[in-house]
Amino acid sequence: MSTNHIRWSSLIIGLLFALIGILSVSFPVENLTVITWLFGIFFIFNGIAELFFRRLTKAFVGIASGWLMILGILNIIFGILFIVFTNVGQVAIIYMLAFWFIFSSALGVFTVTPVERTNKVYHFFSLLVNIIGIIAGIILLFNPLIGAFLIAFFVGFTFLLIGLNYVFDAFAH
Repeated sequence: MSTNHIRWSSLIIGLLFALIGILSVSFPVENLTVITWLFGIFFIFNGIAELFFRRLTKAFVGIASGWLMILGILNIIFGILFIVFTNVGQVAIIYMLAFWFIFSSALGVFTVTPVERTNKVYHFFSLLVNIIGIIAGIILLFNPLIGAFLIAFFVGFTFLLIGLNYVFDAFAH
């Protein structure tokens, strides 16, 4: 294959994503720390955006929402707490993941999609996956260390898949 047909930008980006994915799985504690910092930064930016939006609403409409101000301040406080007290943020993220598994899977057990109404095999598979999700959420609640490694694995695996996609794209053109 000629090097003229390789999309070098896709190849470089793909290799970087794959490297980040491998490093994320190789260093799960550091990965969770970075994720916690990113959550903290997101909370801070979200809080600033809410305060800014409140100010714009007051300037253009003449109505200022007290709830937006409270929410903005709380987001900034949580963001700072996640960055300063990283361990607390990590535990919060792990428990959020556990509750997300439990609640979304419980909702999946008690709701039937139109596809599930017409396809009993899909309905059975959906129930099975949702029950496994509830069990996984309960396990995460009682063993947060598993949650930490699960988050690191999910992030690493996702980055690796994105990287491979870019690498394949580099040679496809």
